[in-house]
Amino acid sequence: MQTQANIHSIVQQCNICESRGGCLGLQLLDSEEVQHQLSQSKRINRKGEHLFRAGEESDAFFVVRSGSIKSYLVTEDGEEQVLGFYLPGDVFGLDTTESQQRMSSAIILETTSLCRFPHAYLADKAQGANLLKITAEQMQRDHNLVLMLARKDADGRIASFLDDLACRYRSRGYSASAFLLSMSRQDIGCYLGLAVETVSRTLTRFQECGVLQVNRREVEILDHDTLRRIAGTRVNSVMDCSETVELKSV
Repeated sequence: MQTQANIHSIVQQCNICESRGGCLGLQLLDSEEVQHQLSQSKRINRKGEHLFRAGEESDAFFVVRSGSIKSYLVTEDGEEQVLGFYLPGDVFGLDTTESQQRMSSAIILETTSLCRFPHAYLADKAQGANLLKITAEQMQRDHNLVLMLARKDADGRIASFLDDLACRYRSRGYSASAFLLSMSRQDIGCYLGLAVETVSRTLTRFQECGVLQVNRREVEILDHDTLRRIAGTRVNSVMDCSETVELKSV
């Protein structure tokens, strides 16, 4: 049996959840379970692998230790609808049907490591408040997405998306100004309800206005204040960022 010191030594190798209340493993599992689950999470998941698919039995939820995940569902007409992107520290895999089947699919976007927790621990353990808090935060992002889509403003959607990513990275101790987009332009467009060409054109205009610097998937936010103003604009609003370049809704 592992001592508490040994367990904390294992946890210290991964402090990604520290800013959100500490390791969920320590809160949900006992000593031997922590050792087992954290050792299991060292398994590396490769880009392009499916972690699970819609309709499969749902027996566990996950915490992202490193890398990123895309969740999506396939509509009745066969189109893919991106539901969300999960970054280090995020919890996912809690959306299930009454018959305990996956409602969505999850695919690895880059080399990724995860902590896996069987759903049974939620029913057996009382220390689930932090998990519920994180889940509530992610549901709030879903509500924000609904507001973005209802606004039907390409500039506002993309600015809101980038500002949300920046805030999420900042809360995890990463740079909020320079980061890598692990998702493709097509994924971003599908997520925001925009054509991939619109995503590319809007990012180019943001760069021309000095708001961003974009090099393929590398993004550097140069003007956070202007980005947030765009994110808060209404339909048909215009960002006056230079005398010669005008941003309009697409």
